[in-house]
Formats: sequence, structure tokens, C-alpha cells
Amino acid sequence: MTKSLPAILGGAPARTTPFVVGPIVDETEERLVLDAIRNHDFSRYIGASSPDINTILRLSSRDAAVIQANWHFLGGPNIRLFAAEFAEKFGCRYAIPINSATSGLSVALAAAGVGPGDEVLVPALSFSATASAILLFNSIPVFVDVDPKTFCIDPEAAGRAITPRTRAILPVHLLGNACDMEALQVLAKRHHLKIIEDCAQAPGTHWRGRPVGTIGDAGVFSFQQSKNITTGEGGMITTNDPDLAARARLIMNHGETVMDEHHSDIDLANIVGFNFRMIELAAALGRAQLGKLDAANAWRNRNYMFLAEHLGRLPGFTPPYVPQDVDFICHVAAFLYDERATGLPRDLFIAAIRAEGIPMGTGYTRLMYENPMFLRRIAYGTKGSPWTDGADPSEVRYVKGQCPVGESLIYQKFLWMYHIAHPSTLDDMSDIVRAVEKVLAGASALNAAAEKIRNSGLGKRAQGRIEGRSR
Repeated sequence: MTKSLPAILGGAPARTTPFVVGPIVDETEERLVLDAIRNHDFSRYIGASSPDINTILRLSSRDAAVIQANWHFLGGPNIRLFAAEFAEKFGCRYAIPINSATSGLSVALAAAGVGPGDEVLVPALSFSATASAILLFNSIPVFVDVDPKTFCIDPEAAGRAITPRTRAILPVHLLGNACDMEALQVLAKRHHLKIIEDCAQAPGTHWRGRPVGTIGDAGVFSFQQSKNITTGEGGMITTNDPDLAARARLIMNHGETVMDEHHSDIDLANIVGFNFRMIELAAALGRAQLGKLDAANAWRNRNYMFLAEHLGRLPGFTPPYVPQDVDFICHVAAFLYDERATGLPRDLFIAAIRAEGIPMGTGYTRLMYENPMFLRRIAYGTKGSPWTDGADPSEVRYVKGQCPVGESLIYQKFLWMYHIAHPSTLDDMSDIVRAVEKVLAGASALNAAAEKIRNSGLGKRAQGRIEGRSR
């Protein structure tokens, strides 16, 4: 009897072995990183001008990689090789390694000409960095709702949010799905807007045969350790626009050292001279990891498809809708939970499933505009910058309830499973399915103990991250 009783009520848990996830690593990472160390390649950037700087700034990543130079404005040998290999993999002309995807979003927006007071449309549902990156050059995020089936930005909501101040759209290919890029391109063309794609969770996802990150004016990828491939921390900007690439390369590498009295005010705008450079060791690691991207993506998709097939048969569990023109690479397995169909409130289900040894979560802790930074409009100092800057302050306000679809997903419907990545196996996925079936079978007992479970705090929303090391 106790074996079938939910663990949260005293039964034996369905699983006692911790879930772990981690990158696919072999001798290639060790060899390339050790070669960089032995060659004393740590950071080989030169942050200074040269007579041919304008030509250098517009070199394709492939052309930059064959330059015989240890020190270079475009970085050292591993940086330039990583850029060239990434550009070839994704079929674009320029790939620009950077120290994080957060920096990459800021740099890409600034390179596209977005600046102080300009409004950027962004989905309310994403990791906080997507919105905070907009603030770096004093631009204003405008949050719009998401599609209830794909979880990506709703083009109709974006269209309603456009004002004379709107300069760009920042779509997020969330959880590996792809945005409706055709509708967004129509909006961008009609209103003369730039599109900067946030591809942090979608490296390898294709829309109509084209890799995301190569469809808009620029794309930005993440290599943080939870992503499909990793450099520890780091990112990549992709583009086919030589002018945008040139400006991005200036912004991320002390570009103010290049500017002189011959450059116009427009040339100088946003070239503040930050240091957002990736180091050689990270690029060496990235080169090894890039070769494993297809295998890492296939691993995630195999596990996700197993869960989609088996959990999708259960009442109250619906996998995300993937449009026919999208080749989907699952980053996190997200399901929609319907407590009316299961007969069990989501908070009780979450408490019970985690007690069974399954680290399931409910997604982000809040929508981005619910961050006090936005609700109070306080970013730089305490006087409302950047919203109150200038003679014509921004009228953009943020309130809870402004994106009801996103809030419904976060607070009522989402179930997220992060542990589909390497080295999780189909046996691990089977444990998830068995645990879910066990919890649903115990719904009556769990409902009867609802007050006790809620008072214990075990039913609170949780992100469900994984602890432990790769095996």
C-alpha cells in the first residue's frame, strides 16, 4: 500500500537517484583548451585603430580566420576560428563571439542604431536578461503578450504596441520553438523596425529551413552552461549586415579608440568603448562544443519526444504547439497543465511530483515586467532613468495584469522539465512518466490533504532546476 501512496503522504518515492544534466565533453575540449594554454593564448585582442580598420571591421568571419596574426582587433586565433566555424554552421557572413548573450543583445541593439528613449518590443515571457539588456543604452522595453500555444511573442500584440518611438522588435525563440517570423518581418518592414532575435534557447532550430538567428537583422546565442552547448559563460552575435557587424565589433572592443575627428556624430553614436570580449580559452572550448551541437540537440529531442508521446496521452498534459514550418529543437520540455482534467490543482501536483524525486518546475518565477525595476521604473539611480530622461520623458508604464496570456502560463498552466539534456536517458524519462501516473492516481488522497500540503510550503511554485554533477 505504501508503495503506491504518494511519497508526500508517506509512500515510497518513485525515484531516489538524482537527475543530472551536463554538456557532452570528450578529449576535444581538453586538447583545444590545453593548446591555447600552451600557446599562452588567453586574450589576444588589440583595442586600437589601424590604417585598414574600416576594412577589418567588415571582414567576414571566414576571411578573418585565415589572417596570420596572434594579436588582432578581431581577437586571437581561437576567437576568429570559433567565429568562422559558427558562421559556417549557421550559414551567415558574420559571427561575433562575446562574453555573454546579455551583452550580445545590448550590443546588437546598439549596433542596429537603437539608443536613448527608443522603444523595443519584447515578449513579457523570457529570462530577465532579455529585458535588462535593452536598458544598457537607455532604451525602453515595451512588453507584449505571447502566443498561448507556442509561448513566443504574439505578432498581433506587437503590432498594437508600436508607437512613433518604436525602433526594434526583440523576439525570443523560447524553449526551442520559433517565433512567427513572417508576421514580424511584415511589421518591421511596414514600420521601419530592426529585428534582433534572442536565440539563447534555440541554437539549431530552423524556421522555413533557415536557422533562427539568421532571419532578422541580427541574432544572439548563449553559451552559458545550461544551454545546448557551452563555453561556461559567453555568447555569439550573428548577422549578414556588414555595417551592423562593424559597429558591433567596435562596441564590444573599446571602439572609442578607433574614432577620430573625421567620424561623424552618427558614426560615433553608441560606440562608448565597452569590453564585452570573449577570452581565448572560452573560444577554444566553444570550438569543441560546436562540433557536438547536433548530438546535444538530438539528445534533447529524443528525450522530449518520449515525454511528449507518453505524457501527452494523459488527461491534462499538453505539449507545446510547434508550427509546421518550424524544425524544433527542444531546450526545456514545457507542458500545459489543466487541473480541471487531472482533478488536481497544479500546486499540489508540483509538491507531490517533486516528493517523488522528479525536479519539475513551473517556469520563470514571474514575467519580466513584474520585476520591481520595471514596476517602479528605477534602473540607473533613483530618479527614473532612463524613462524620465530628456525633455520628452517616456510614457511607458508597467503593471501586473498587462499580459494575461503570459501570466496565465506562469501562474496556472506551465510545467517545465529541464532534465532532458545529456546524460539523461530514456529510462530516466520513463521514471518521470511513472511518477506522474502515480501522482495522478493519488489525486483523491492529495486533495484530501491539501491544507496540510500547502501549509508545509511544499506546493509553492518552483523552477525545478537540477542539482548534482554529470555522471
